Amino acid sequence: MAQRPRREGSFRERLKVFVLRSVLFNVWRLAERLGIRLGTEGPTYAPTDAQREAMDALVVGARAEGGVIDASSTGFPAHELLTHLAVQHGLLLHGTNNTELEVLKPQPARDFGTHVEVVAAADDGIWPLFYAVVARQHVEGVFTACMHLGRVPRLRRFYMFRVFGADPHKETTWTHGAVYAVQRAEFWREWGNEWLRGTEVTPVLRVLVRPSDFPLRHVVASR
Repeated sequence: MAQRPRREGSFRERLKVFVLRSVLFNVWRLAERLGIRLGTEGPTYAPTDAQREAMDALVVGARAEGGVIDASSTGFPAHELLTHLAVQHGLLLHGTNNTELEVLKPQPARDFGTHVEVVAAADDGIWPLFYAVVARQHVEGVFTACMHLGRVPRLRRFYMFRVFGADPHKETTWTHGAVYAVQRAEFWREWGNEWLRGTEVTPVLRVLVRPSDFPLRHVVASR
């Protein structure tokens, strides 16, 4: 297994990341279990057997014909298809504004005053959609979080989304993008539903998405 890259930054900043991802994340989880809503609950994932079979056929066909799926032409909400890839196929998902990537290469992932060079992905079908359609050149920064309670068919998903230096109600804050699906090999779970890998990886699928595909756009906060 490849060596994990080290998160760079001062001890104080790395401690902030640790507290946020261990202590505060578990407080959030407990609060949601108790019915104290700190985040926004995402849509339920409950496809019928026929819908699962149709999505499986779509995936098989796409992988045989170049690995590209245009979410607008599938007949399914993009977040349901992406959740299907994560839940039923065990794939991880990476969202970006770049729709033409053949390989995902490690990039600086920044938290507080720290950074680590990795490919970041999620085992969730909504979280990476945000990163695919938020126009990164028009925002100064973002804060997001994702937390799952339970498992399918009782899976509940909670989120926090915030943009800095931009108005989430303006069309210029959003753009078209892509969500890339990758195998889990050589990824490790960093926290919650985020997974990291220190080396480049070739996607098995590319799902093209639009701002309207992100189901929680209306709850994105700003600062």
